[in-house]
Amino acid sequence: MNKDDFVQISRPDLIAVLRDLNTIVVSMDRIGSCAEEVGLEQNDRILLDFFDQWDVWQKLSEMRSKLSEPFSYELGEDNMDELERELQDTPYWSFSNRLPPEKKR
Repeated sequence: MNKDDFVQISRPDLIAVLRDLNTIVVSMDRIGSCAEEVGLEQNDRILLDFFDQWDVWQKLSEMRSKLSEPFSYELGEDNMDELERELQDTPYWSFSNRLPPEKKR
């Protein structure tokens, strides 16, 4: 491995990201566990309420920012910064493309 294979992130930032991820993952699991009890439509509402009331949208954005900090923002010859270049083939949901990509083996 070369030196470019490692990045540094502060311990407090890493713990904050992991804490928020843990809250989100465990909460989503618990919400999913009650799906049969409340029905699919109510479960969808509970999940959306969780994302809104627990500021999940904001927390995810903040986590992405914290994890992006170690990467250079300097533009290369391709007019992209380091992280943009690494993530350029990332798939995204769209109304016409709702299913996740097939996993590569």
